[in-house]
Amino acid sequence: MTLKTNPSDIQKAETDKRVFRLVTLSNKLQALLVSDPETDKAAAAMDVHVGHLSDPSEAPGLAHFCEHLLFMGNEKYPLENDYSQFLSTHGGSSNAFTSADHTNYYFDVKADFLEGALDRFTQFFVSPLFDASCTEREMKAVDSEHSKNIQQDSWRIYQLQKDLTSKEHPYSKFGTGNLKTLKDYPESLGIDVRRLLLDFHNRLYSANIMKLVVIGKESLDQLQQWVVEKASAIKNKDIDPPSWPGHPMTKDDLLKQIFVKPVKDLRSLKLTFPLPDLTEFYLCKPASYASHLIGHESEGSILALLKQKGWANDLSAGASSGAINFEFFTISIGLTEEGSKHWEEIVVVVFQYIAMLREAGVKDWIYEECQTLSEVQFRFQEKRSPASFASRVAGDIHYYSPEHVLSGPSVMFKMNKKEIQSVLDALNVENFRITLLSPDFKSSEWQKANHYQTEFQYEAISQSLKRELHAIRPNTALHLPLKNEFIPGNLTVKRTHLSAQRRPDLVFDSNIVRLWHKKDDTFWVPKAKVMFILKSPLAYATPSTCVITRLFTDCLDDVLNQFSYYASVAGLDYHLTNSTEGIELTLSGYNDKLQHLLQRILTTAKHLKIDRKRFVAVKEALGRSYKNWAQEQPYQHAAFFASYVTQEKLWTSEEKLEVLDDISAEDVEAFYPQLLARLNVEGFVFGNVEASEAVALAKALQEELRCKSLPAALHNQVVRTHIFPNGKHLIHQRQVANVNQLNSALEHLIQIGDVSNADLRTKTLLFAQIAKEPCFDVLRTKEQLGYIVASGIRKQTGMISFRILIQSEKGPAFLESRAEQFLLSLRDTVADMSDKDFQKNIDTVAFNLTEKDKNMSQEAHRIWNHISNRYYDFEEEENDAKKVITISRGQLLHFYDEYISPNSRTRRVLSIHLASAKATSEGTSGQNVSDVAHISDSLDELIPRVLVDSTGVAELKASMQLSRSPVPVVPLSAFRTGVSKI
Repeated sequence: MTLKTNPSDIQKAETDKRVFRLVTLSNKLQALLVSDPETDKAAAAMDVHVGHLSDPSEAPGLAHFCEHLLFMGNEKYPLENDYSQFLSTHGGSSNAFTSADHTNYYFDVKADFLEGALDRFTQFFVSPLFDASCTEREMKAVDSEHSKNIQQDSWRIYQLQKDLTSKEHPYSKFGTGNLKTLKDYPESLGIDVRRLLLDFHNRLYSANIMKLVVIGKESLDQLQQWVVEKASAIKNKDIDPPSWPGHPMTKDDLLKQIFVKPVKDLRSLKLTFPLPDLTEFYLCKPASYASHLIGHESEGSILALLKQKGWANDLSAGASSGAINFEFFTISIGLTEEGSKHWEEIVVVVFQYIAMLREAGVKDWIYEECQTLSEVQFRFQEKRSPASFASRVAGDIHYYSPEHVLSGPSVMFKMNKKEIQSVLDALNVENFRITLLSPDFKSSEWQKANHYQTEFQYEAISQSLKRELHAIRPNTALHLPLKNEFIPGNLTVKRTHLSAQRRPDLVFDSNIVRLWHKKDDTFWVPKAKVMFILKSPLAYATPSTCVITRLFTDCLDDVLNQFSYYASVAGLDYHLTNSTEGIELTLSGYNDKLQHLLQRILTTAKHLKIDRKRFVAVKEALGRSYKNWAQEQPYQHAAFFASYVTQEKLWTSEEKLEVLDDISAEDVEAFYPQLLARLNVEGFVFGNVEASEAVALAKALQEELRCKSLPAALHNQVVRTHIFPNGKHLIHQRQVANVNQLNSALEHLIQIGDVSNADLRTKTLLFAQIAKEPCFDVLRTKEQLGYIVASGIRKQTGMISFRILIQSEKGPAFLESRAEQFLLSLRDTVADMSDKDFQKNIDTVAFNLTEKDKNMSQEAHRIWNHISNRYYDFEEEENDAKKVITISRGQLLHFYDEYISPNSRTRRVLSIHLASAKATSEGTSGQNVSDVAHISDSLDELIPRVLVDSTGVAELKASMQLSRSPVPVVPLSAFRTGVSKI
């Protein structure tokens, strides 16, 4: 028996053509069915209203462990990789996460294969095996996941703030789990963790607290039939979602301060206020009113005043869900070094602003402005990817009435001044806790937290601060924002009748600016995406010019912020970034006032005046980001150094940090006019914009910058790729910079050939598809090398490569040996797979290449990638899809033997070895040179190994050839349509 809701009852975006039905099965499982006849990708998600707050005290992390094990086979599909293999060979993927009171599982797959994927997925919840043979392996996977997070400040601080709440409340639990909490501790108590796990699942995984979302191309009736058939067998225990009375932050936790010494060079101040659960007030969203004003960045805001004083660089504010019965409201401020010395004064400023809000009262016009923007945003909401949509909505169904399952999370439906005032009243001087991060703390005698060893000090706030807070006086520098002039007034969608096309037209081509344009013919929203690359060889000529260019864009952002924040609130954003070619400027959002924002950015850039006090703060923040790069994850470093060795020019953070101190505001002001004096600009305008309007943007840019053209020889200059010598295995060794990092990393990169060679490109894509699932299954699931294991392709100018990336507590040479052994096994994988499976992989590659863009952003970036790489091969994906279906097994084996196989005499390999100073035991120590040189002896590798340390990279790069510069696949004249030329 199922209960239905009328599809028209569910509010949806104006452009959303999908139809919806909410059903409740006989076992009380609620499911949202989404029929989308146009989709080429199906998806499903299950959200279980149980999370780590329900962990038994004997086994912290059990809910997360349960999440891992549900993937590992069930009675109907006992093979532990059956689900992942099915998805991988049908263009799909999957993931899951565990939070405080939710566990969320989701997948996507080619639309034709939804039923098979859904059958495997629902069996997670019907008859999981929890096979004893994989229990300890997955414990290690959980432990590896925790190990990945140990040196991450966000995880350390999150757990510390939980630790310092009431021990009577389960919020204080450690949710990730590790070997100590899932194996050693339970065993010491004589507890069988597998039995504990079975009991946990049997008690708490109940159909009546699960929400399912299924998206497919089939009709609602067909989707309903499948869901009834496959999900009705999930047992209903008729339980309530686990909940706990009271708030984890009790009176004993208030008016306290936590001083924390971070891993990175971070300085921040956070004020945390306990709030009741506000879910029932979602029609008003009272916390959104407070967060809109406290988090505002215009003149009169908290941040504007703190920036003026040189004390802060950023601020965010808002409510964050805890679990049933409790929430938090947090105000987080990124401090400067000077601001760290004045943190108590900053706390006073925050409460001065909150007092001003209370005194002003709840303003109708402010709420109405927020309400209008929320309605417009929902009205023209674009599709997310099916898996992302399913995962998000499955969690939302728990909280919103049926008609609001889509609109409930974002739309402010009606104002309730009493509810808003109650939130403002909760933000008072008796109801908060402070967390202060600074690397300057002397922490030698501080406490160390459990699980992450975070150094901290916990104490009551000072009496002097209490006195100041109880004697708050008005601050005339603080006031409400102005009415937002960027709220779009013209939301007309220009439904020009065009035949759909995948490529843009070249509509403007001067000696300075080349502009591409494509009118949106698919999504029909009043939005646009505009990208420009302002190319100049000066921008990345040396580490100094690279850093000065970055300081210029950062200072420009800083000056524009009070103005541009209004645009951002109104759904129109811009982004400035530096690249090896120059400066990239992106604008995205409602097209109505986009030209106004662009004009302001260009005018300010051309006539930038740098405030000296703000320059100190901007420069300090940039230096901190360079310094903090050393503390990023080893796998990120391995990927970077693969680029560093292969790329013609790439400056390291150390090189940039070395020159930063000597750069002054005067240097930036003297340099940027030279930078902007000679440019070559390429751009792309996409969306609800006609060609004539796009041309107007190009002309405005050209007229505002008033620059001269670069010499023609520099117009298409790009950073090329070094080509490894045939028959060489290069090994670049480095130590992990963070001495407390347990993990090492490997990037194993095999160069194939010119990325513009369609034959090599499609064979690499097919090989990567076949290798993907076995790589994860063998190296992560079975061999348990580490939580991060991935394989795939790497595209660079003039080169396509195959890569394996691993982060592990084992050492890089050992990881390389396992990667090589895995690569050796892939020949049999290709040779022995059935014709049917070989064809499935071909079909998946062809599908991935031609998969529909799900929103404007995806389409814009796909096209921009073809423009910015200078090949202008807008039909690459379609042509590759046609070509890949012609590849035979014999051709792929020949490709493997020549380019991939460890037994090839001609393959070109680079192994990046990032070795942890803390690694120990089996294969985990940093091997010496002779160890590395002979690591592949057992594989009979036939090519010599060349060891390169950090001092030898420049010499190595000088000895290698460079790839060809990109050449357009067809003359650009083929793309000109009514092109304007100046």
